[in-house]
Amino acid sequence: MNNIIIKKITIFIITIILISCNTKSPTNVSKIDILDGSYDLKVFSKESFDLIGFKFSKEYNVEKLPDAVSAYYGFWGEGSYERLSYELRFYSSHKAAEASGSFFAEEVTGENAILKKADATWKEGIKDRSGSEFFGSLVPKYLDYVIFGNVIVLCPSEKSSAVRDVWNPIENCRKMLTKITNLE
Repeated sequence: MNNIIIKKITIFIITIILISCNTKSPTNVSKIDILDGSYDLKVFSKESFDLIGFKFSKEYNVEKLPDAVSAYYGFWGEGSYERLSYELRFYSSHKAAEASGSFFAEEVTGENAILKKADATWKEGIKDRSGSEFFGSLVPKYLDYVIFGNVIVLCPSEKSSAVRDVWNPIENCRKMLTKITNLE
């Protein structure tokens, strides 16, 4: 009888050890996603981006961009050789950005982005949203966008041998916006 109890206890202990060895450790738990909506109520400003070293190059006229407060073209990167170009469109709130800005952001991002002034709904800054490829054809600079708080950020994608992982537009935006959340 004692042998049976000892065997059951041994099997139980071995089972516990095996289960604990197969369980992921806390270091493997994924980080909180800053684009999960937890920043929807935040209101960011140009100064928020100044604090992370965003280099503002141009301010766009937003008169014909419904409900926009301001819009900028500029550059950000952790190092001077890692800078990518971004477009920031500021609204009074997340709801305003979503309701009034989504259409305009979708129009100029992605593989089928509208890059010709004659075809664009909001023509301001259209030349800054494209790069040229062989034979003069236009290619979109921004393959995606995010709405972060009250800001629409057009996310760049580049193929570069100098900087790793810059081909993923959402990750490029996430990397920059994480710097802003670290300031809070």
